[in-house]
Amino acid sequence: MFLSKKFLSNFLITISLSIIIYFFITQQIIYPTIPPMIKNGASHLFADWSVILSANICQTKFDVFTTNPCDAFNRTHVYGSILLNIPFIKDFSKFYLIIFPSILNFLFIYVIVSFFKFKNYLDYFTLLPFMFSIPVLLAIERANIDILIFLILVLTAFNKKIVYNYLGIIFVSLLKFYPICLAIIFLFEKNYKKILLYSFIFILIISALLFFEFSNIKKIFTVGSDFSASHHLSFSLKGFIDHNNELLIAFNNKDYNWIKYLYIMFILVIPLTITVALSLKRIFINNDINFLFLTNSYENRLFILSITVVLSCYFAFDNYLYREIFFIGFLPWLIKEKNLSINNKFINFLFYILCFKFLFTSVLIYLYRNHLTLLKPLATITKQCLDFYVVFIFLLVFISAIYKFFKEQKKLKNL
Repeated sequence: MFLSKKFLSNFLITISLSIIIYFFITQQIIYPTIPPMIKNGASHLFADWSVILSANICQTKFDVFTTNPCDAFNRTHVYGSILLNIPFIKDFSKFYLIIFPSILNFLFIYVIVSFFKFKNYLDYFTLLPFMFSIPVLLAIERANIDILIFLILVLTAFNKKIVYNYLGIIFVSLLKFYPICLAIIFLFEKNYKKILLYSFIFILIISALLFFEFSNIKKIFTVGSDFSASHHLSFSLKGFIDHNNELLIAFNNKDYNWIKYLYIMFILVIPLTITVALSLKRIFINNDINFLFLTNSYENRLFILSITVVLSCYFAFDNYLYREIFFIGFLPWLIKEKNLSINNKFINFLFYILCFKFLFTSVLIYLYRNHLTLLKPLATITKQCLDFYVVFIFLLVFISAIYKFFKEQKKLKNL
């Protein structure tokens, strides 16, 4: 059986991008970590993955949820205890340290490349802002566990067998806890009784498993310094609130406090108000959006899973920047609808505003690496406002889709 032309082209593009990204990171041409993960003059590649391996080694002598001296940066274990059962680490150290995270990164890049299916070849250039953005590069450079969660999320969207969905969602929920929200996949069953049954079974299983994890979860949130993001480039509503004083700090004078609010007014409040005024009606009458839950296709399932993770993380947690990789799960649905409905201006708007958001994060690399004192706070608050703007617009899309779903369920119930 011959490999398809599309697979071969995606594979070759993935190899090319992998080489370029490796070169950019190792030569620090585009280096996503701020500050770099350096200890004793040595840069630590795959640092987020290595902390899991070090916790496996250290757990026989220490409670790695509270202290982990085996890690170069003394970071504690902030994941589920399921990741403390990796076998034969000492015997296959090179495989676990280098080969396994490299395979995950390669698959991650390949999946992103495979999302891009345009009729116009020029549109393929929109791959670049996503691939070379800080969230993607940071996740790759750190070999962050969110990459594994992202890949399992994609598999869950592909698969329609409930048993495999149970296994996938339970597994990733035990890794990082927040993927519990992926249980929204059960709404695609469309039947109230099935939805309630599957949800009840899932809640029962996950509650039992988390009960045995409770003491470790408590330690994670209590120690917590490695669990939340306090960096200027965090992704969360909390980050937006905490860092909206960046302009005030830049001017170092309370008399200029009004500038901060004027700036936020012009870059967030006014654009968001105009967008909602012009688009709210379009969102709720747009059939592509209304059928997000009602059409059980791979693209729709992936969009709903991804947007649920994005919304849950943004509003409930203080996240590091790499959590933004789940925005990329929007792309198959946006690109499909963009190809099918050339004149659908709102779908085009959603795609290009997402593209712009990822492009803007690349600009931040330059600003932070070059220590431009005044532009850094300007960039930070602009990034936080842009995050809020994009999340709010997609929140309206999600509300419209779920409203239509329950409206259709009510019709079926009355028949």
